[in-house]
Amino acid sequence: MSSRLTIGTIFAERYRVERCLAQGGMGEVYEVVHLETERRRALKVMHAHVLMGDDSSGLRERFRREARVAAHVESEFIVDVFDAGIDEATGQPFLVMELLRGEELGLRLKRLGRIPPVEAAIYLHQTALALDKTHKASIVHRDIKPGNIFVTEREDGQPWIKVLDFGIAKIVAESTAASSTQALGTPLYMAPEQFDPHARITAAADIYALGMVAYTLLTGRPYWAPEARAGGVFALASIAIQGPQEPASIRAAARGVTLPPGFDAWFARVTARDPSHRHESATEAVRAFAVALGIAPLASSPASARNLAAPVAPRLAPDPTMTSQLVTVHPVLPETTSTLVAPSQPALTGATIRPASFPTLSRPEVASGRDRTRTIVGAALVLSLGIAIGLAGNALRAGAPGPPRASSAATSSASAVAVSVDSAVAAITASAPPAIAPPQTSALASAAPFASAERTKPAPPRIPPPRKYTRD
Repeated sequence: MSSRLTIGTIFAERYRVERCLAQGGMGEVYEVVHLETERRRALKVMHAHVLMGDDSSGLRERFRREARVAAHVESEFIVDVFDAGIDEATGQPFLVMELLRGEELGLRLKRLGRIPPVEAAIYLHQTALALDKTHKASIVHRDIKPGNIFVTEREDGQPWIKVLDFGIAKIVAESTAASSTQALGTPLYMAPEQFDPHARITAAADIYALGMVAYTLLTGRPYWAPEARAGGVFALASIAIQGPQEPASIRAAARGVTLPPGFDAWFARVTARDPSHRHESATEAVRAFAVALGIAPLASSPASARNLAAPVAPRLAPDPTMTSQLVTVHPVLPETTSTLVAPSQPALTGATIRPASFPTLSRPEVASGRDRTRTIVGAALVLSLGIAIGLAGNALRAGAPGPPRASSAATSSASAVAVSVDSAVAAITASAPPAIAPPQTSALASAAPFASAERTKPAPPRIPPPRKYTRD
């Protein structure tokens, strides 16, 4: 019986089939519309024989359970699964996932031939982040390959990886009907322990497959492609169970591709026959891959993985000695009192935050101390002049001997006040910052204008009355 779905039919009583998106040895993928919400989804329907065997009912139940477990792992790099089950009408297992816009990495590789190293590092890093999440939940994918890595885009145009088919490969591998090489397909990315039916499969199998995917992206062809063409699936399985023997760079050179010198050592470790000799995690393996290719270090956060090609910018820190002022970014230059940078000046590598480029005459703290000194000295001078003028007026009104006494009293008072002012200036100057000392003569010199202004209108002298002279 054919398992192909007819366009326009209702599947599982709640999904209307719109069109077929892809098909393969295990089943087909359709675009469907949920009848209640009218949301478009991707429906993956597997052939009924995939879960047939000695314990077909147990396998179907485990398929439901594994699909639920994988759906509970939250990662932006794993395709969201909304529904899973067995269709009662056809007996076909199915998964309902988010509908993605883009292409599988395998199709992208065929279209481009090879993937540039930086772009490959982005795909591998995001895939590794998804694998680390599932491995912590004790879930092994078992079927990492370019066909299960979907390339889409974010709203800002950055590449975004979605890993497909979590929780399915394990059930398929346990089915007696699916254990044949025909159902599994060519095992180009399978770890050596996956060929042993009694071996315990761990996260190291996914790390091995990630290394094989890396080689495929850089060279445009799987590592085992020559063996698959020469002897078929069985010959490949008998060789792949021993692990790679020929250095990756030599095999790549046969295709005219030159790999970096450090790639061979990295590839030998990530595809080691003994699982315990491989990298401890998928992200550790990809970080080592970036180092081998001379790519900028990979960040552990997903957001940073989007900008792998961008150079690492230095951290900008404000100067702790500056108060809240207008700031601008300047290249690192020698300290000067005034720095002007033309807009066309090329950017330098190091950067720091400096105040806006305005000429300054003195340090803020020195200027504030000088202003305080001037204020006190000015107040003291005004006070001394007021006292001197008052004493002079009192002397004149009291009928003292005219100008000489008034001048003497005013001079004595002014001298006494001047001594006090000098003492105050000396005390304030001693407490000011030692960098720039205020001038010692500025206080007395500034008194000259005030003194001359007061002397322009002196009090009129007393003229004694005329005396009468008589002759003896």
